[in-house]
Amino acid sequence: MSQQAAPETPPDSFPLSQAPLRDPEAVAARDAEWLAKVYRPGEAQLTARAVASGMILGALLSASNLYLGLKIGWIFGMSITSAILSFAIFRAASSVLPGVRPLTMLETNTSQTTASAAAYMCGAGLVSSFPALTMLHQDGTIPASTPMLAGWRMALWLLGTSLLGVLIAVPLKRSLINAEQLRFPSGTVCAETIKTIHDAGKGGVEKARALLYAGVFAAVWKFLFDCKLSILAKLPEVIAMPGTLRALPLSAFSFQLNTSFLLYTAGAVIGLKVAASLAIGAVVNYAGLLPWLLDHGAIVVAPADVAASKEAWRAFEAASQAEHVIAVKSAAGLAAAMRAKWSVWPGTALMVAASLTGFAFRWRTVVRAFSGLTRLFGGKGAADPLESVEVPNSWFGPGVLVVGALCVAMQRVWFDVPIIMGVASVVAAFALCVVAARATGETDVTPIGAMGKITQLLFGGLVPGNAAANLMTATVTAGSITHASDMLQEVKTGYLLGGSPRKQFVAQIFGVLAGGIVCVPVYALIARPEKIGNELAAPAAFAWMGVAKLLKDGVDNLPRYALVALAIGGAVGVALALAEELLPKGAKPWIPSATGVGIALVIDANDSLAMFAGAVIAWAFARWRKDLSDRFTISVASGAIAGEGLMGIVVIVLRDVLHWLPTG
Repeated sequence: MSQQAAPETPPDSFPLSQAPLRDPEAVAARDAEWLAKVYRPGEAQLTARAVASGMILGALLSASNLYLGLKIGWIFGMSITSAILSFAIFRAASSVLPGVRPLTMLETNTSQTTASAAAYMCGAGLVSSFPALTMLHQDGTIPASTPMLAGWRMALWLLGTSLLGVLIAVPLKRSLINAEQLRFPSGTVCAETIKTIHDAGKGGVEKARALLYAGVFAAVWKFLFDCKLSILAKLPEVIAMPGTLRALPLSAFSFQLNTSFLLYTAGAVIGLKVAASLAIGAVVNYAGLLPWLLDHGAIVVAPADVAASKEAWRAFEAASQAEHVIAVKSAAGLAAAMRAKWSVWPGTALMVAASLTGFAFRWRTVVRAFSGLTRLFGGKGAADPLESVEVPNSWFGPGVLVVGALCVAMQRVWFDVPIIMGVASVVAAFALCVVAARATGETDVTPIGAMGKITQLLFGGLVPGNAAANLMTATVTAGSITHASDMLQEVKTGYLLGGSPRKQFVAQIFGVLAGGIVCVPVYALIARPEKIGNELAAPAAFAWMGVAKLLKDGVDNLPRYALVALAIGGAVGVALALAEELLPKGAKPWIPSATGVGIALVIDANDSLAMFAGAVIAWAFARWRKDLSDRFTISVASGAIAGEGLMGIVVIVLRDVLHWLPTG
């Protein structure tokens, strides 16, 4: 999931209509107007220094994101962070070294495009399916002969699935950005940030300084907190809320207060509507559905004497599974079992149904988006005013065939996935990229895990009994979605600033390479089997592992009431999408975000509530001091996120190498 702030409007300098268009001729006319009024053909964009700075920044940010994903199951967009840093670095260098010029706006965009692509590399399985594969190895669910994808195998897998997503984004760009004018909030705010710091250079340096201070503060807090070296030693990671529900403490339902800054700063930048939708989903899921499931015996807590005995627990768990009931050892495990084994299904159905419904309203744009592909097969296609700046078909068509074939081959050779099923996984990745890209464009939340679950469900039926194949076919989807959505965010920034999509495509490729080079050794360093599930909670990995186990023998093993929940979740998703499309514009701010509600069903309530609290605080601060909020909210939040992530890796290394830091 990506997190960035979303302004209400795009940069003030953007002169074109923001209305979605469905008529191909009207879209073509606006494309021609963009080329004449917005595009900056004479400004430096794809330069060596912009790409190099983006690769270096991206390497650091990818390591931070990898740690955060393994720690809390989420990854964060780093485009704002990298844009501010790259601008400030060259601005400072130009004041000291006369031969160094500040970056142009489009060079800054190139740098952040490269860095963001690198930062998202962990979304291609490093925080989900790869650690899940490790855990399945450990418990004997998959054969010991199944490769672990270390070293060059892991790098090749990351490269293949990520490039597939970048390529899939090419035709989607024409539909979702040019025609529909989806906001892609992170891309929009990044464009505004780049424009602002270049219009007032001192302001950009101030933002970079705020980002640095926040990063240092968060890093120091993380060091002291995790290593228990100060008065923070007695501070818990979460503080239980007072009260009970169904005679159990509220903490059993994950209603707690976080003591880390991480999720509060994330909430400060995702916006009040999405954060409120997260809170709504959390309350419905954990205060409504979970107690109902307990009352109806769909989730059961083992008696204390049963939980204390390994043999008794195994028998209790086996008997529960036979009845399609979810068993937990204690009340403390209720929330984790709920999100990983039950509410993931209605949450996924809700997001998929809403995205597909909204997309169906724009079928004409799909036709136009793919009209250029007919030239690959001898067709002439419609005249394209942007042919000189868009990614050419000669890159897209053969690229998809080559990279898709690589993904199929890796699945076949390493995980014994039949070729036809490998092809199906690539096709499914394409279809679900459409869904996820739309969710990203509307809400700024990329449902990577949820879309992966759809693929797991599909291949749980197509390749039953092969848990490794179940995981890795879904990883093709996850990796593709991650980079397709990121590519569209970055191209939205370029679209608003007047950059060339073709040059951004090249920058994205360099970012993918930088991320792969760094993430593979960092993953080997910090994600050792003994740390997964302990020092690194890896919640996303546990969710993927749970689904793989659940589907090992087919979809008949879904828990009690899950199929009904799938149907209800889908219906709610359709209803919310129809409301967004059909209700008057004035009512839309009050319609819950389908993606926000859906994601709340697959994370803990305390995570959703922390982000909601952060969003409320940011909203209130913006109303009190809008000038300060506009200048510093994004910088402070981004710095805190990056600082905590990098310090988390440092703490792990210090513990392993020096053996002197106490375990938190």
